[in-house]
Amino acid sequence: MCIQSFFLSVKGGIILSNNNGFTLLEVLIAMSIIFMLMTTIIPITSLLERERTVLSERRMFSSKLHDELQPFLWNDLQLPSSHSDVINLINVTFSFTYEGQYIKGCVNWENARKKSETICLYGLR
Repeated sequence: MCIQSFFLSVKGGIILSNNNGFTLLEVLIAMSIIFMLMTTIIPITSLLERERTVLSERRMFSSKLHDELQPFLWNDLQLPSSHSDVINLINVTFSFTYEGQYIKGCVNWENARKKSETICLYGLR
Protein backbone atom coordinates (compact mmCIF):
# COMPACT_ATOMS: atom_id res chain seq x y z
CA MET A 1 0.00 0.00 0.00
CA CYS A 2 1.45 3.36 -1.01
CA ILE A 3 0.89 6.41 1.14
CA GLN A 4 0.88 9.71 -0.66
CA SER A 5 0.80 13.12 0.89
CA PHE A 6 -1.84 15.47 -0.43
CA PHE A 7 -1.93 19.26 -0.17
CA LEU A 8 -5.12 21.23 -0.43
CA SER A 9 -4.77 24.50 -2.30
CA VAL A 10 -6.55 27.30 -0.47
CA LYS A 11 -7.57 29.26 -3.58
CA GLY A 12 -9.08 26.67 -5.83
CA GLY A 13 -9.73 23.69 -3.59
CA ILE A 14 -7.44 21.58 -5.81
CA ILE A 15 -5.68 18.61 -4.24
CA LEU A 16 -1.98 18.45 -5.22
CA SER A 17 -0.20 15.13 -5.04
CA ASN A 18 3.21 16.17 -6.43
CA ASN A 19 5.49 17.81 -3.81
CA ASN A 20 8.81 17.79 -5.73
CA GLY A 21 8.72 21.53 -6.39
CA PHE A 22 8.08 22.23 -2.72
CA THR A 23 11.25 20.31 -1.73
CA LEU A 24 13.30 22.21 -4.31
CA LEU A 25 11.94 25.48 -2.98
CA GLU A 26 12.90 24.50 0.59
CA VAL A 27 16.45 23.67 -0.52
CA LEU A 28 16.80 26.96 -2.41
CA ILE A 29 15.58 28.98 0.58
CA ALA A 30 17.87 27.10 2.99
CA MET A 31 20.88 27.59 0.71
CA SER A 32 20.14 31.30 0.32
CA ILE A 33 19.95 31.67 4.11
CA ILE A 34 23.27 29.83 4.51
CA PHE A 35 24.97 31.96 1.84
CA MET A 36 23.59 35.14 3.38
CA LEU A 37 24.97 34.15 6.78
CA MET A 38 28.35 33.27 5.27
CA THR A 39 28.61 36.58 3.40
CA THR A 40 27.97 38.53 6.60
CA ILE A 41 29.82 36.43 9.19
CA ILE A 42 33.11 35.91 7.33
CA PRO A 43 33.85 39.63 6.72
CA ILE A 44 32.84 40.52 10.29
CA THR A 45 35.14 37.81 11.66
CA SER A 46 37.99 39.08 9.49
CA LEU A 47 37.42 42.67 10.66
CA LEU A 48 37.34 41.60 14.32
CA GLU A 49 40.60 39.67 13.93
CA ARG A 50 42.32 42.68 12.31
CA GLU A 51 41.09 45.01 15.07
CA ARG A 52 42.23 42.52 17.72
CA THR A 53 45.70 42.59 16.12
CA VAL A 54 45.74 46.42 16.10
CA LEU A 55 44.83 46.57 19.80
CA SER A 56 47.38 43.91 20.66
CA GLU A 57 50.10 45.90 18.84
CA ARG A 58 49.13 49.09 20.70
CA ARG A 59 49.35 47.32 24.05
CA MET A 60 52.68 45.69 23.22
CA PHE A 61 54.30 48.86 21.83
CA SER A 62 53.08 51.11 24.65
CA SER A 63 54.55 48.64 27.14
CA LYS A 64 57.83 48.56 25.21
CA LEU A 65 57.85 52.38 25.03
CA HIS A 66 57.40 52.51 28.81
CA ASP A 67 60.41 50.22 29.24
CA GLU A 68 62.50 52.25 26.76
CA LEU A 69 61.59 55.53 28.50
CA GLN A 70 62.82 54.44 31.94
CA PRO A 71 66.59 54.89 31.35
CA PHE A 72 65.96 58.47 30.16
CA LEU A 73 64.02 59.21 33.35
CA TRP A 74 66.50 57.67 35.79
CA ASN A 75 69.83 58.44 34.10
CA ASP A 76 71.19 61.57 32.44
CA LEU A 77 71.17 60.27 28.88
CA GLN A 78 71.65 62.52 25.86
CA LEU A 79 68.41 63.94 24.42
CA PRO A 80 66.99 64.15 21.77
CA SER A 81 67.47 60.51 20.89
CA SER A 82 65.95 58.19 18.34
CA HIS A 83 66.42 54.58 17.31
CA SER A 84 64.64 51.90 15.28
CA ASP A 85 63.92 48.32 16.21
CA VAL A 86 62.09 45.30 14.82
CA ILE A 87 59.51 43.80 17.18
CA ASN A 88 57.42 40.82 16.00
CA LEU A 89 58.47 41.52 12.38
CA ILE A 90 57.22 45.13 12.63
CA ASN A 91 59.60 48.08 12.19
CA VAL A 92 59.17 50.55 15.04
CA THR A 93 60.88 53.87 15.69
CA PHE A 94 61.41 55.20 19.22
CA SER A 95 62.12 58.91 19.73
CA PHE A 96 62.79 60.78 22.96
CA THR A 97 62.86 64.56 23.38
CA TYR A 98 62.42 67.26 26.01
CA GLU A 99 59.05 68.96 26.10
CA GLY A 100 59.19 71.60 28.82
CA GLN A 101 60.05 69.87 32.08
CA TYR A 102 58.88 66.50 30.75
CA ILE A 103 60.66 63.87 28.72
CA LYS A 104 58.50 62.81 25.81
CA GLY A 105 58.89 59.31 24.40
CA CYS A 106 57.08 58.29 21.23
CA VAL A 107 56.86 55.07 19.25
CA ASN A 108 55.81 55.03 15.60
CA TRP A 109 54.86 51.99 13.46
CA GLU A 110 52.59 50.83 10.65
CA ASN A 111 49.66 48.89 12.09
CA ALA A 112 47.74 45.89 10.68
CA ARG A 113 45.43 48.24 8.74
CA LYS A 114 48.53 49.66 6.95
CA LYS A 115 48.18 53.04 8.67
CA SER A 116 50.92 54.88 10.54
CA GLU A 117 50.29 54.97 14.27
CA THR A 118 52.05 56.86 17.07
CA ILE A 119 51.83 56.55 20.84
CA CYS A 120 53.56 59.03 23.15
CA LEU A 121 54.27 58.84 26.89
CA TYR A 122 55.56 61.63 29.15
CA GLY A 123 57.70 61.34 32.24
CA LEU A 124 59.41 63.48 34.87
CA ARG A 125 62.98 63.01 36.00
